[in-house]
Amino acid sequence: KLLDAGLQCFGTQGFYHVTVREVCAEAKLTERYFYESFKNSEALLVAVYQGIIKDMQNHIIHTVLAEPNKEPKVLIKTGLTAFLQYIRQDVRVARILFIDVPHVRFENTVLIRDTLSSFNALLQQFGQLLFPNALNSALNFDLISAGLNGANVHIVTYWVHSDFAQPFEEVLESCYTLFAALADYLSRQKTEKKASEKAKE
Repeated sequence: KLLDAGLQCFGTQGFYHVTVREVCAEAKLTERYFYESFKNSEALLVAVYQGIIKDMQNHIIHTVLAEPNKEPKVLIKTGLTAFLQYIRQDVRVARILFIDVPHVRFENTVLIRDTLSSFNALLQQFGQLLFPNALNSALNFDLISAGLNGANVHIVTYWVHSDFAQPFEEVLESCYTLFAALADYLSRQKTEKKASEKAKE
């Protein structure tokens, strides 16, 4: 009840405009129950945030795995579509992820940073599926994952702050272009490597 109330209150009013009393009123619980579970409002926001991230990642994973076409670029677009749809379908989620959390001065910044880095880990897990040529390249895929995810976050943050002014397809194509460019680069690199090896023979 408190997590649902936190999502509703923070997601509609903003973290700094919500009191513990208001969260409890939304949850229809007394403050005693709140402090039995959470140290303060920040702790509740972290829990809400982590719940959103976990649910979103599960949604992306299941959507990508269910895609019958295993061609890398199709899987990339499928995953990005699932990600953007998840953000767009609930403005409360969008506000918490891209407006509140980036601007809250958390006591436990490591916890939030670790949660954010889980998206890098997610991309790394799918790396062999999405970028089959990556293992044979000289690229540091840890850095590439961080860069791709960082770019996506900035694009979506811009989208959310504009109140979703840009059409969904434009945002999707902007995110997809970055991933597709990497896929094309890796493919060219593999082709060039083969040509070079053949020439040496």
